[in-house]
Amino acid sequence: METKDATAGKDAAAGKDAAAGKDAAAGKDAAAGKDAAAGKDAAAGKDAAAGKDATAGKDATAGKDEAASKEEVRTLAEEIRRLKLEIGLRDVEYQSFAGMGPAASKVYFAPKGLSIGGYGEFTYRNVADHASLDQSDLLRAVLYAGYRFDPHIVFNSEIEFEHAGREVSVEFAYLDFLFTDAVRLRVGNVLVPIGFINQMHEPAFFNGVFRPDVERFLIPTTWSENGVGIHGEVAGLRYKAFLLNGLDVFRDAGSEPVEAASWLRESRTGGAEALAATPAGIVNLEYATGPATVGGAVYYGRADQRRIPGVRADVFLGEVHGQVAWRGVTARVLGVVGTLGDAAAVNAHLVNGTGGVGLAPDEGLGSRVQGGYAEVAYDVLSLVAPGGASSLAPFARVERYDLNARVPAGFVRNGAVDRTVVTAGLTYKPIPTVVVKADWQRRDPRTGDATDQLNLGAGFVF
Repeated sequence: METKDATAGKDAAAGKDAAAGKDAAAGKDAAAGKDAAAGKDAAAGKDAAAGKDATAGKDATAGKDEAASKEEVRTLAEEIRRLKLEIGLRDVEYQSFAGMGPAASKVYFAPKGLSIGGYGEFTYRNVADHASLDQSDLLRAVLYAGYRFDPHIVFNSEIEFEHAGREVSVEFAYLDFLFTDAVRLRVGNVLVPIGFINQMHEPAFFNGVFRPDVERFLIPTTWSENGVGIHGEVAGLRYKAFLLNGLDVFRDAGSEPVEAASWLRESRTGGAEALAATPAGIVNLEYATGPATVGGAVYYGRADQRRIPGVRADVFLGEVHGQVAWRGVTARVLGVVGTLGDAAAVNAHLVNGTGGVGLAPDEGLGSRVQGGYAEVAYDVLSLVAPGGASSLAPFARVERYDLNARVPAGFVRNGAVDRTVVTAGLTYKPIPTVVVKADWQRRDPRTGDATDQLNLGAGFVF
């Protein structure tokens, strides 16, 4: 029994060992399988990682290409900005400099380089009962070209094409040396600083299709002469003092001779091969405070240019003006007086309408002229849309002037050049730099028939 039991125990032990071995082998195999699976999984993970890395690399490459494209765009934009600054094609600011029109002032607000601006006017007039006087006209197409050399030296010019290019002229062309705000030096062909319109004559900045008569015939707008002078501003007081080439009353004005109806308008030289034997000077002062501006100018010089021995045509022209702009209301007034020395001798030597010499007794230039006007306008859109870009301004202007207020001995006053002019109309600006105008005018001379006319116009500045 003991032997059997021993044998049984031995067998059991052997079976146990065998089982243990089998289990061990199974465990080893399982471990191996697990390791193989793990290896397989690791390999798969590695491949996945590699794939992921490859995809990431591809995305990174694409991102790099995209970033380069954006960088190129930024570089191009910066280059365009730089070029715009160089040639002056920047966002414009329509501000007036030293009393000039905003478009004419653009070069003064440029950081450097070229500045381009301009304006244009289209007009139509219909004169009642005088069909032969009805007219449409591309009155002006103007180009401003300026160049800012550095912060202290500026060139500015205005080239004007009138009547669809039939007449071409340089209205001004000068150098400005901007030492300080108080002291600046201007040299070249300059605008004569007198009145409202001569310096600021861009169509968007005055009412009426046509400029006021007083600032066409007494003050001969647009008026420029060769000269040199100083200008500046101190504590709100703006001044200009110029030495100029004098007028030339005996010059050959072609089809537009000097005559009583326009006084000395055709004596302007414009700086074109102008005789410079007799100079002139002008001083202009203007003070602005709040919504009000007041000012005036005095001009004096000889207009004979020593062409006729013994004739001394001294010219005096003085004006005062004021303007208020407040809460949509704009009001302005201007008064002017002028005198012509040795007027009898001047009249005796002027070419008359038939080509002869000497004006008829009722056609002579006045030895004294005088006139003025008052104007008021109100922007009705300031009520319904205050602060908006558009404006609609009904206006009225009354002018009174006499180009024969006094005549020399041997001549008689011509009532046809003693006039009252009433103008009423509308000025509409969809934006501040584009204007559409309509007005009615009545010219009533002291002698002769009154005339009525309807005027339409459009204009722009840039």
